[in-house]
Amino acid sequence: MYVFDTSLEDSTTLHGNAHLQRLAFHLPREVMKAAKRDRVRLLASTDSDQANGMPWNDEGLVTFSFSAETGSSTPVFSDRRDHPLSRSAIQRIRLGSRVRLSVRQVRRRHPRPGSRLQVLKVQVLDLDAIPKGGPASPHSIQTVSLQLPLDLMQEVERLATQEDWSTQAWLRNAIETQVHRSRQRLEQHEHAA
Repeated sequence: MYVFDTSLEDSTTLHGNAHLQRLAFHLPREVMKAAKRDRVRLLASTDSDQANGMPWNDEGLVTFSFSAETGSSTPVFSDRRDHPLSRSAIQRIRLGSRVRLSVRQVRRRHPRPGSRLQVLKVQVLDLDAIPKGGPASPHSIQTVSLQLPLDLMQEVERLATQEDWSTQAWLRNAIETQVHRSRQRLEQHEHAA
């Protein structure tokens, strides 16, 4: 089994209305080397002339398809804290999302012998599941690039880690709090005038 971090590529489709769902991702070089070695061992008893090609291309791109309707080969989807994601949350996963994949290589016998990569688990690293009846998680926000002085950024990272929030979620919360305070202050000035 291989566990590695990567990003979802453009040809990924996780739409609820599609019969076949597809995950597209790149294998890191070290995983590709290990998978090549394992493939040789897996197919040792097979005639190499009959064996199918690698289950990835030269750049390490893998496309894994699974059935959304039957659940056949469907991987487990979880958030960054390893909590399961609902079907609606899975459909909101965006291309380019950082994921940690658990993948195994299995032997394929028909129509031609070879191997294929099967995704067992997809852990979305920038997403937290929404608890039933609860508000959205502070981690499930958009990425925003923000230029901050180094000392201020280090303090933000320290505070975010201390409160178990992502840095960007902590910044968003701080900005929202400041906006709320400013609105209240402006409303008080308007009422006083």
